[in-house]
Amino acid sequence: MKKDEFLKKLEESLTKLPDDDLKKVLRKYKSTFTRKLKTGKSEEEIVTEFGNFNDLVNTILKEHGIDTPVQESANTINDFFNEFLKVVEDIVKYIASKDVKEVISLILKLVLTLILISLIKLPFLFIRDLGTGIFSILFAPLSTVLIFCFRFILEILYIIFAITIFVKAFEIIIKPTLKKRK
Repeated sequence: MKKDEFLKKLEESLTKLPDDDLKKVLRKYKSTFTRKLKTGKSEEEIVTEFGNFNDLVNTILKEHGIDTPVQESANTINDFFNEFLKVVEDIVKYIASKDVKEVISLILKLVLTLILISLIKLPFLFIRDLGTGIFSILFAPLSTVLIFCFRFILEILYIIFAITIFVKAFEIIIKPTLKKRK
């Protein structure tokens, strides 16, 4: 992450701070960037030194007497999807730099990964049907609500699981090649 992106994200994450406190915090991090850039560090290295972004935001908010567990979960979801988008972006860069044979090989690996993700859906379907059968024993309005909630939670879990498998497959298939290229 670059300096401007970091500072913008920090400002957006600290909206619960009073304006004066927010300005002080942003000035502090801007001056940290300026000082460390003069020592020869890159913007990415400086951001990495700040540690986990969510922890940093929570620490700053706690220092100012603000506790926001909802902020952490929103940032976590946002970070998850940002990481997924980075994976897709890396795949596009990788494909653009390879010849046809390597691209076909990559496509076959990704198709196999998608087939694996599809096959992993089977246990989720089995659990869904099992849960539906168990909840249908209950009274009508309660069973309908429970079945809906159960199915919804299972679908969300499957989506998270599938995206995680896709990202891990990407790290195994493409990341080593990208590192060799650099």
